Amino acid sequence: MTKQSKKLYTDLMNRIAVVMMVNQGTLLVLMSLVSMLEEWLVLLLGELWWIDLTARLLECLTYLLGFAVPTALLYKMNAKAEREIYEPYYEKKEPSALDIAAMLFIGLGATTLAAYANYYILDLFTDYSDFSQEYLWSVTLDTGYQAVVYFVYSAIIPAVAEELLFRRALCSSLKVYGKMTATVVSAVLFSLMHSNIEQSLYTLVAGLLLAWIYLETENVIYPILLHFVNNGISALGDIINAKCSTYVYNAYSTYSEIAVWVLFAASLVYYLVKIIKQGGFIKKLTMKPDENGNEVLPLSVGERVTGFFTVGMIIFIVYSVSTMAFYLLLSTLM
Repeated sequence: MTKQSKKLYTDLMNRIAVVMMVNQGTLLVLMSLVSMLEEWLVLLLGELWWIDLTARLLECLTYLLGFAVPTALLYKMNAKAEREIYEPYYEKKEPSALDIAAMLFIGLGATTLAAYANYYILDLFTDYSDFSQEYLWSVTLDTGYQAVVYFVYSAIIPAVAEELLFRRALCSSLKVYGKMTATVVSAVLFSLMHSNIEQSLYTLVAGLLLAWIYLETENVIYPILLHFVNNGISALGDIINAKCSTYVYNAYSTYSEIAVWVLFAASLVYYLVKIIKQGGFIKKLTMKPDENGNEVLPLSVGERVTGFFTVGMIIFIVYSVSTMAFYLLLSTLM
């Protein structure tokens, strides 16, 4: 039984590794083609507004395809795979609208805190933030259409596309091996997917929180909403910084942060009180019992950890870490 379960698990990890490489490969190839097309058109016709708009819209489409294709691929591969032996089930304990709002604000506050920690830790040892702002994250927001497309590209598309892959597809595939496995594995892959040391801790924490919300609500709309609000606050800040005065930008930054921290603190208190009084408001993920009535998982913790590191997964990890290391090295040379 264990041997068969281990094979099912490693097969799943290999399928996920293939999907992650397809994600990275699709983005790399299509983004390169869009960049070359834009450069060719500019050389041929000059710097025209419609060329810039076309390139930006193609980048949006590329990012969407970069996640839609691997998501569809994982569903197709899983449909052909052997069914898992155990199936998880939930105690019937539906969270209320207020409970879900508290979870979302906790997620937003904790993710923001992780972003600050990631920034300051990295800033202690390198000048990477200056390098990334100048060479990796620089964006032109001179016109209205540039601001609109930037918001769509930075906030709307990632929220939908990334959540459908990492939460709806990956978490659903992994939760048969336990809620903790689904949460941690999807969060680690979410962080590695970004291939950016400036976002590594931040995206890991965000991935844990997004998976937590998805698994407790069983509704991908909620992590999509949290992802959108988190990215949207940052993207809107960039637009305000580019289009408005310093006073307006500082006011936006100050009041948006105050709102996030107040809602985070209030939601955290509400959540802790609910746990103390009622044992929580979330649904508990359990597994079908064995013949003796004991709750079991198909694999031990050790088997799930070692089974994660398949050949395909190691290749993806090496690729992602190498990309981070390359940009980190480049930041010391610029």
